[in-house]
Amino acid sequence: MKSLRYILVLLITVVSMTACEDLVVENLNDPDFNTAFSNPNDIKGVTGGLINRWFIAEQEYDGPALALWVTADAGTCSWGNAGMRVFGNEPRLEFDNKPSYADAVITENFYNTMYSVLSQSNDVLAQTINNGVTMDDGSTELVNAVAYFTQGVSLGYLGLLYDKAFIVTHETDLSVDIEPSAYKDVIAAAVASLDKCIAICNSASFTVPSEWLPGESWTSAEFGRLASSFAARLMVYGARNKTDDNATDWAKVYTYAKNGIRKDFAPLADDVKWLSLYHTYANYGGWGQVDMYVINLMDPNLPAKFPSSGLFSDMPNNGKATSADARLESDFQYLSSCPFRAERGYYHFSSYRYSRLDQYLKTWTEPMPTFYKAENDYLLAEAALRTNKVQEAANVMNTSARVTRGKLPALPADAAQITQAIHYERMVELMVSGMGVQYFQMRKENKLQAGAILHFPIPGSQLDVMQMDYYTFGGSTGVAGQDYSNGGWNK
Repeated sequence: MKSLRYILVLLITVVSMTACEDLVVENLNDPDFNTAFSNPNDIKGVTGGLINRWFIAEQEYDGPALALWVTADAGTCSWGNAGMRVFGNEPRLEFDNKPSYADAVITENFYNTMYSVLSQSNDVLAQTINNGVTMDDGSTELVNAVAYFTQGVSLGYLGLLYDKAFIVTHETDLSVDIEPSAYKDVIAAAVASLDKCIAICNSASFTVPSEWLPGESWTSAEFGRLASSFAARLMVYGARNKTDDNATDWAKVYTYAKNGIRKDFAPLADDVKWLSLYHTYANYGGWGQVDMYVINLMDPNLPAKFPSSGLFSDMPNNGKATSADARLESDFQYLSSCPFRAERGYYHFSSYRYSRLDQYLKTWTEPMPTFYKAENDYLLAEAALRTNKVQEAANVMNTSARVTRGKLPALPADAAQITQAIHYERMVELMVSGMGVQYFQMRKENKLQAGAILHFPIPGSQLDVMQMDYYTFGGSTGVAGQDYSNGGWNK
């Protein structure tokens, strides 16, 4: 029973998280579990840490964020840290999925953390929904909304990043074999959980405690909008190729985005419990830099790839861009030299770094934008365009950050120009926000370089536990166009 053995390893209980014991799965029908987890204070205490645990994993240094950033040619880095040099290698390589691989942590930790967050979300809902436990202080709806939200986003990110995963919720019968489901089904299950969060938020009245989500307060109505935006994000970014993208239920995405956030989702850092190492290492001087692909979008006179000579003088104006986009000056910093190692390839080099988040790098206590309101605007514009509301799509784009921050001219109601602008905005305005945003955009448009991995396999360490055959993707391994890219912006 390979799948059951997998569940025994990955569904992590609260006790095992805090006591350094072997990882085991709780039996939700076991009286001992029900007794230990029936205290409302315990349930609420676990719920209060769920958003933080998901957030930290999404923004983690040793997670997929930095690797996906360079795979997308949004960022670039020649250093071997966090898989950036390997994932940015040209030509793109097969992913080493062996547990002995030095950067196996990139996918293993994230995979395990998503299941840990999922398990704890399920623990909460098993008590409040299945067993009818209520909070003494009247916060049951708050607890349920947050638990459904983290159940949805943890499942959702498994669906975004891995070819398959196990769908396990508080309603799952663990006494029978559970087989892995394809990513599309995992994302569908995630959206169903977010729907339940939205329903609670639409009928209840609460404010998410600042200890659970620091920064701006989130009322129940606003938290429902956040869940709606995440549902749109998952549905759009789950596409592995243009065929998947075209098959997206755009009418459903339109509804979610229409009901989405009206302010940025940007938890406030304290540099202790709340912090973003993705924001740090993608932007810190001498580490990650902006790929020339993005600079070329802003100034087509500059090359989309650094000269093979390695000389700044071989680029117009020594690689200093000019653009009608005001964000070139506000969000990007020109550099006249590059600290990367030449022997690892001049294609890693760049003449720009991202400076929009420099205040965070100074104080470490600034808001950490993970889902800009602008991102929801672009989801809505794309969904409007795909459902033949071209004028509405133009209107959304023309009142978005593209115009308010970029000072770019208004777009006409022209489908081709709007499509191009959406791609541009996701690469420029959404730079270094949510994990993988640029990767997901390039993936669904068949723009990832040839050989780039389109999703990760189940981590090798888990394959060993399940006694399953080794498999991986990337380079020329897997199915072309489904597991690794056979397209590319540079073809």
